[in-house]
Amino acid sequence: MSEHLREEEFIPYLDGRLSEAERERLDVHLAACAACRAHCGELRALLGVLGEWKAAEPSPAFDAALRARLAEEATPPPRWYSLRPVFAGALAAAILLALGVVLWEPGAPDAGPPVVTRPPSPSLPTGPPGNETPPGVSGDDLAVLENPVLLENYELLEEFDILFEPAEEEDETL
Repeated sequence: MSEHLREEEFIPYLDGRLSEAERERLDVHLAACAACRAHCGELRALLGVLGEWKAAEPSPAFDAALRARLAEEATPPPRWYSLRPVFAGALAAAILLALGVVLWEPGAPDAGPPVVTRPPSPSLPTGPPGNETPPGVSGDDLAVLENPVLLENYELLEEFDILFEPAEEEDETL
């Protein structure tokens, strides 16, 4: 065999984890290849040293320090720490309220129904050529009378007689 064994083949061979057929194949190769045999000897020596090595035992002080640290971490968090979700919700509500106040645009105050002004009707005479308008009434007064909203308001006010009593009668009662 001209190919050398791979590292992945040496370790299972030395640990004895190969099947009988694989082990025989590697034995044949190691008998024929001096380089693989030398590498296998080095790995066997290394595994022997590692097998003799004893892990250091932790000191009693280390064990006591570890137990103290675990006990310290097991204590419950402070009481205020459990209220964090409440504070977060209150903060979110305050931010939303502030945004609402900043972005709120108040509407115009209620000024009643819109007043529609139209030019006077061409059928109504407005001026002096024939003096067809009654005396004391101008063309603008006729335009106001054509506005239905104003007429409705006037009719509503007309129902309250007290508003239309002559001023002379008020002076007599006093």
